[in-house]
Amino acid sequence: MAKGSYGSQNGKEKPAAKQGSLGSDYSAEFRGYINVNLSDDQKSVFESWKETGSPWEVFEASVADGINLSVKIEPKTGGFLTSATQRRSGSPNAGLVVTARGRDASTSWLRCLYILALLSHKERWEETQPLASPDRW
Repeated sequence: MAKGSYGSQNGKEKPAAKQGSLGSDYSAEFRGYINVNLSDDQKSVFESWKETGSPWEVFEASVADGINLSVKIEPKTGGFLTSATQRRSGSPNAGLVVTARGRDASTSWLRCLYILALLSHKERWEETQPLASPDRW
């Protein structure tokens, strides 16, 4: 295999994958977690909000804006953790992360999307909710 190639297809070498500019705008460095404490009113609205089409709209808008969503199991608690990280370096929220937990993956995912919907009312997430204290970890 020639240097710079990464395999072959039907006996022909494939060109090396492009590096550098592809995705370079989506490499924001981690800056911290946004601390989101929902009010009782926001928690009750969530119950009706999750039954609408809004979660899918928030999901599509978030991904289109460069937000990476990740759902992971938490083996110690048996629950799930969803994180939303703004990776677009041109965003005022670049490198910021919000998280949500749930007993099941869909609850965790929906809670995270709901938080993104609440934060979307301001251009800067930090104007809506403060950065979490690094000492809380």
